[in-house]
Amino acid sequence: MLCTPRVQLFPSRFGSTMFTVTAHSSKAAADRVLLPATCRPPGMVRSPRIARGARSKLLCNVIAASLLYGGMQLARQAKNAAGDVFVLPPRAGPATINFHAPEGSTIASTANLAKSIVGAGVLSLPCGAAKVFDAAEQGGYDHVSSIAFLLLLYAVFGGLNAGGFYLIGEVCERTGARTYQEAWNKTLGDRLEWLPSAASLVCSFTGMVACISVLGDTTSELASFLSQAFVAKEILISGISTFVLFPLCMLPSLSPLAFASVLGLAGVCILAFVMTIRYLDGSYAPGGAFYSDARAAVDGLSQVAIHGTGDSLQGVFFQQLIIFAAVLSNAFTAHFNAPAIFNELEPRINASGTSSRLPEFTIVTLAAFLLSGLVFSTITIAGVETFGISGGPSILTSYSSADPLTWVAKIGLGLCVLFEFPLLERCFRKTVVELFKVPEVVEQNSVTVVASIAAAVALACMPNFGLDKSSAIGGALGASFLVYVAPALMALQLRKAESGASGAEDAEDADAEARKMLLRGVAALGSVLGGLGMAEAMQP
Repeated sequence: MLCTPRVQLFPSRFGSTMFTVTAHSSKAAADRVLLPATCRPPGMVRSPRIARGARSKLLCNVIAASLLYGGMQLARQAKNAAGDVFVLPPRAGPATINFHAPEGSTIASTANLAKSIVGAGVLSLPCGAAKVFDAAEQGGYDHVSSIAFLLLLYAVFGGLNAGGFYLIGEVCERTGARTYQEAWNKTLGDRLEWLPSAASLVCSFTGMVACISVLGDTTSELASFLSQAFVAKEILISGISTFVLFPLCMLPSLSPLAFASVLGLAGVCILAFVMTIRYLDGSYAPGGAFYSDARAAVDGLSQVAIHGTGDSLQGVFFQQLIIFAAVLSNAFTAHFNAPAIFNELEPRINASGTSSRLPEFTIVTLAAFLLSGLVFSTITIAGVETFGISGGPSILTSYSSADPLTWVAKIGLGLCVLFEFPLLERCFRKTVVELFKVPEVVEQNSVTVVASIAAAVALACMPNFGLDKSSAIGGALGASFLVYVAPALMALQLRKAESGASGAEDAEDADAEARKMLLRGVAALGSVLGGLGMAEAMQP
């Protein structure tokens, strides 16, 4: 049974008075004061700081060094590409717009895919992971086991996402499809052809909301820091939407904004490096340079710690796990770009003498998802170890405004989402027009642009609807279908069609039935994650 929070006041080094949240359950009457992971007194820490730091710092050092080098190399390769691989949501005809990179470069294709994966959604990962982490520790797991469990989640969902991405490329190889919608139609026909469009619609809209949330947080903090006065985030969002986002969305061509993805990849890699540095140097630990000024040290106390016994803890853990799975699925999503990535590769002659893009596509998929997983896991571990459960829905808002190093990451990601928003808005607008069979002239109407921007702004400004919730809803409703369900269904239908054409089942292939069972399991997993993730994400 979930507990009821109780608010108390006590003197604090952060000001004259500080709020604390204590929790009671019907079976446990002891109060528990919620403090950020870095500012709990030694007696209240669940596990020794030294034991936590020794393993985590070593892990962060290794990962940070690898991803910084790899990320910068890929960003440099991507910058040299002719354009960004950005695929608009499914269109019914051959008018699908692609920004293709030149054929041939596996490294450039890997960079294109990596910068399609990483983005603003990574900022919500530490918050979701911290809730799973806290629930696991409350359930009796030690700190090292909880960290290992988080890394296992990244490995599992990263592998599932990479597998779904590969399946789409395999369908394109067998059918000659050049878009996601075409791959769906060539394998499953016209039945339920609106599903990919609807899923892409959800992903693009929640991506717009995420961009607005990040822009609002960044500009509000910057304005407050410069003016030393509070500035309402809603006012800043309205101004940016009117005078910056609207003109960008009205551009006849979005090709000049292709550099935004390169900026995003570099910005996220810099963010991971900065977060690792700040964790290792102890700037936000007790006695650190920014400990007393960290926003998370105060704002984090409004969160309610997980407290309970038995079935209640298991229920909370399951709830947070489902929500985090949706957020993680949304973070890894780039699957609508799979046909474009596949078709930009040069065919290779294999051992049987036939040409195929799949070997190169496999290398690109593994390298890009591995790099993205390293970036995501580094940001998650550094955020959880620095702030614990007190980290905000967007991890950047947890860092001090007086920290000059984090401003590099904040400004870089702010510019990234500023130029990413028009790309997502164009996706959303075109999909709405095509999905609901609206005349195409409506798409370019300024009133339509205003309506789409206003819808995203309205949702982003809703109370208790932050970056974490928009990412969870996008992952549950959109990403679960595009990543797990649709690729598995297309692959199953393709194998069924090939077996029917040959006139016999794959009796000679002992693993054929096992692969079919695996694909059915992935499709079922996507359906369950989508349904449960949406139900849990909508909980207050």
